[in-house]
Amino acid sequence: MGNPYVWGGNSLTNGCDCSGFVHQVLAHFGISSPRYSGSFASWGKAVSVSDMQVGDVVVYSGHVGFYAGNGLLLSALGADYGITYCSVYYKSIVAVRRAW
Repeated sequence: MGNPYVWGGNSLTNGCDCSGFVHQVLAHFGISSPRYSGSFASWGKAVSVSDMQVGDVVVYSGHVGFYAGNGLLLSALGADYGITYCSVYYKSIVAVRRAW
C-alpha cells in the first residue's frame, strides 16, 4: 500500500503498473502469471463475480488487481494514487480469475 505507480514498472517498492503489481505479487508466492493486464482474462481458473474470494485477480478493460474482500480492489491504480484500495465495482469487470 502507498508505493508508487510507474507505467511499465515491475518493482513493488520503487514502482509498478497494475499488471506488474499483480505479476510480482503472484511471483512472490511462486505463481507464474502474464505480465500484461489483458492477458489475465484467460489466465488461471474462471470465477464468477458472485463467487469472488480474497486474492482472486479481477480484470477490467486496461486494468487488473486483486480482490481484497468487502467489495474492495487492491491495485496499482494510477500515477495519482499509487498502490491503493478502491471499489471492486469502480468500472465494469471483464473477468475474475483464480490461480488455484
